[in-house]
Parts: sequence; C-alpha cells; structure tokens
Amino acid sequence: MLHPWLWLALALALLAPVALWLATTWWVAMWRRRLRTPDGFDETYELRTDDGAQLFLGRLHPIRDVPSLPPVVLCHGLSMNRRAFAFDPEKSLARALSLRNRDVWVLELRGSDPRSGTTPGALDANFDTYAREDLPAALRKVREVTGRPEVDWVGFSMGGMLAYAYLGSLGGAGIRRLVTIGSPVRFEGVRVERIARQVSTLLLPFRRATPVNFLLTLVAPLMGRWMPPWLGDGIRTEHYDDETLRRVMVTAMGDIPVGVARQFLAWIADGKWDSADGALDYRAGLANVTVPTRVIAGDRDRLARPLSVRAARELIGADERDYVEVGPGSGAHAHYDHLDLILGARAPDEVFPHVFSWLDA
Repeated sequence: MLHPWLWLALALALLAPVALWLATTWWVAMWRRRLRTPDGFDETYELRTDDGAQLFLGRLHPIRDVPSLPPVVLCHGLSMNRRAFAFDPEKSLARALSLRNRDVWVLELRGSDPRSGTTPGALDANFDTYAREDLPAALRKVREVTGRPEVDWVGFSMGGMLAYAYLGSLGGAGIRRLVTIGSPVRFEGVRVERIARQVSTLLLPFRRATPVNFLLTLVAPLMGRWMPPWLGDGIRTEHYDDETLRRVMVTAMGDIPVGVARQFLAWIADGKWDSADGALDYRAGLANVTVPTRVIAGDRDRLARPLSVRAARELIGADERDYVEVGPGSGAHAHYDHLDLILGARAPDEVFPHVFSWLDA
C-alpha cells in the first residue's frame, strides 16, 4: 500500500498539468478581453468558397455617395487576420481609404481566426488553396454586392504574394491596380535557420494549425518598448507605445493552417516559390502580371528583405510599375521593419500616401 504522502505526490503530479492549462487559458481569455480592439466595420460578410471553407469580409462604406473608382480589397499577411487593416478605427489603412471615398473590403483568409478553424477546409489549406479558392471567392462576393466588374487590390506580405500568384500563374483577372506592401518573391536571407525548419516539421503534425494568436496573447502583456531588436523580428519598437504594441499582438495576429506554414518553410529552405505539387512556378509566373503595380518595402524589413520585395518590380510584366522603399532615405522619420508598414504610428503619414497615389490614378 502506498504511503499517503506518495498518494498526494501522485495526485499533484496528475493535477498540475490540468491546473497549468486552466490557468493559461484563463490568462489568455482575460487579456483578449482587455486588449482586443473592435474592428469597427460597417458590415461583415461571411461567405463560402467552392470547397466549403468560411471566409470573412469586413466592409467600410465610402464617406460620400457612389465613388467613381472601383472597390478596394485589402488582404492580410501570414499569421494575421482582417483586423490588421482596421486595427485603429481612426488611423487604419481601411479607414483612411474610406475617408477618401473608396468602398473598402477587408478579406480574412480561412483558418486565420480561431473561431473559423472548425469550418471545412480551414485547416487543410495551403498557399495554393488561398490563391485558387479564397481570393476568387472574395472577388466574386465584392462584384456581386457592388456590381463593379473590377477592384483595386492592396496586399500586405502574403496578401500581395497571393495577388501575384493569382494574376501570374492562375490566369486571374478582375484587378484594375495592385499595391503590394512587404511582399517577397525571393527568400534568401530570411532569418530562419535549418534547425528551426526541422523542429517545426516535427511539431506541426501534432496540430492542424499553429496557435499563433494564443501564444502571442499569452506573452503580449510582457511586451513593450524595452524589447531588444533581436527579440522582435518584424517590428521596431520605436513605432509603438507599450499599450499599442500589446494590442497589435492580440488583435491583428492570427493562426496559420499547417499546410501554409509547411509551404513557407519549404520555400525558405529551398529558395523556390512554387505550388505544393511543384506544377506551378509562381516566380516565373510574375512575367504574366500585367496589372499596374506598385511595390512597397520597408528599408529594414527582416522578414521580407528589400531585395526580396524589390525583385517583384523587376520580374513582373506590367508596363506600369514602380518601387518605393520606406525609410529615412525616402523622407520617413525612422527605419521600417515588416509590421511597421501598416501598423506603425507614422504609417498613415509615411506609407499610406504611397498607396493612395497609386490607387487614385
């Protein structure tokens, strides 16, 4: 018969993981309530793709009557959600465009929000699925509601890559003008070591989605301007106060379906940019992109290095194309990393005007 103290030790050993999980879940739920910022859309649409997955479209109406220019669709990047473009109700890119009398639609790709993770196809997706299913479904919905045959597209990071793939390799149409922000088409120099890929390959099979939002919410209360640069690839803390930085992590960041994560890790390791089955070379397809395109990069972007972003301007087939690198060299007050391009405090003054001038043409 076991000694009572041994029974107690065994009980504690069994209960401790449960207690830790309950405490962690409570902590995350509490900080989500405290830090999550409402998106402030005028309307929110839920739609289904042809393969049954659920997508969200947030809409901001133009401030005046019927706009003369087409609707603008904004698409977020990897591990983000629709709130990335509507984080600040007053100063977000979505709000700024609506104040310029544009009909603004913000797309949230499948599996980006934990609440949509249980819908069919949400967690089995990869980049190819986004380009073949999600992007066309969003365009169809916007055309159906607005009656306009074309849209302007603004893609941040992966959101711009999707437009490149859709237009260049999948024969897509319906986009009048294109702006990509921090969207790489090459992957040399990305700060992910081979061992990180090996560890990720071992861990990813145990989940169908990487719980980025949960993990970031877990540590968000500890984040602040004190963070050294090496601890925060993608941000430069001088662009945020402590409260805003924490709200960005909780509000704007989303989960990643495992298939999407695997595909990006493979590109980083192999230097390719192709479909999962190898049938499509998305980089080669850039030559077929004829839509007028502006390529925007951050001068100190560590996740999408300027050379990797600028390569799109050199490879696309459009006659009308240009490249803007945001930083002190272009008149900005400071250097720009990845997220700073749409979420930094001075992005409305130093980045957004480059979007406006291109789309207003």
